[in-house]
Amino acid sequence: MSIILGILTDAFFIALLARCAYTDIRTRTVSNTDVVLLMSLGLAHTVLIGLFGSAWWPYLSGLALAIPFFIVWLKGGMGAGDVKLIMGIGLYLGLASTLISFALMLPMLIACMIHSLRKHGTLRHTIPFAPVLALGAGTAVIVGYLYPFILL
Repeated sequence: MSIILGILTDAFFIALLARCAYTDIRTRTVSNTDVVLLMSLGLAHTVLIGLFGSAWWPYLSGLALAIPFFIVWLKGGMGAGDVKLIMGIGLYLGLASTLISFALMLPMLIACMIHSLRKHGTLRHTIPFAPVLALGAGTAVIVGYLYPFILL
């Protein structure tokens, strides 16, 4: 894909993630409009990847990573907006980068859980999950740009 087009789509992706994180902190909801924009951007990104001759199937398989979170949502463990956000992240980043973003978000999630335990004495207090997802996915995008320089 053209480097300029890639940078623009990544910047829009990070901006959408930041908006989702902000609204989740302020209102404890993730807007369906933001999620639809994120999913549309992910679909457009997948199509562009395919048009430029790269493999497109890893991006569609990134959606499969939302299945465990969907099951957690069915049991009442997280909100539907978070699951939809994970679907958008998986579609945009693809399978490998989404796994990397999950690994990058774990320290922040653990820190939020420890904070909740200290402040409220329990883990049953709700934690806004979109900022954690946004930080992990945004960092995965940035690491993708830095990766060639890390190998030097």
